[in-house]
Amino acid sequence: MTQQSFAFGDQVRHPTRPEWGVGSVSKVETLTIDGRPAQRLSVRFPGQGVKVLNTGYVQLSRVGGGDAAGGTPIGDLRLDEPPAAEVIRSLDGDDWLAEVNRRRIEEAMRVLPESARDPFASGRRRIEATLSLYRFDRTGHGLVDWAIAQTGLDDPLTRFNRHELERFFDRWAAERDAHLARLVAESNLPASELDPLLANAPAAALRAAGRRTAAGR
Repeated sequence: MTQQSFAFGDQVRHPTRPEWGVGSVSKVETLTIDGRPAQRLSVRFPGQGVKVLNTGYVQLSRVGGGDAAGGTPIGDLRLDEPPAAEVIRSLDGDDWLAEVNRRRIEEAMRVLPESARDPFASGRRRIEATLSLYRFDRTGHGLVDWAIAQTGLDDPLTRFNRHELERFFDRWAAERDAHLARLVAESNLPASELDPLLANAPAAALRAAGRRTAAGR
């Protein structure tokens, strides 16, 4: 895995937190992890504040230096383009209100990120990517974070109202749960490999995977 080096002012994206948007590196510290050079970065993300990230564990993507925001491999992860972004970009003005386009938006808002669906990725990797989607929920902050990640819009509430986002999210969450159930059933991973993946999963993910929560054991 190639280790990138970052400098003050670099613009970066986090591979599994697309809802954070593009952050700016405000502090760089050099360190060593397992004998290899790494960096501890302080990155300011709009609306999220400063996050301290270690490049030995997180493979950030540099923005503006040839890294595309959609589908660029980052180590063994993939930074997805927001699933509904292409449909939303193609609509403007009155087109937004046309019935056929409403149906296109409805479908696009249900799509899971490519990293969770990639047929060329291992079952384990797809399970990990799908489990990461359970950080989104129906609470105010969780719902908006999901909408940003799904649409690529800085402020989804300029295009959708809260009721629409809740409806979209419920359908997307049902798709996510069904997808995780299929992955677990088809992965054929032994319990010794699958159980650690699910060890810290939220209750909703455990239910979808057909596992009991700790309280229900």
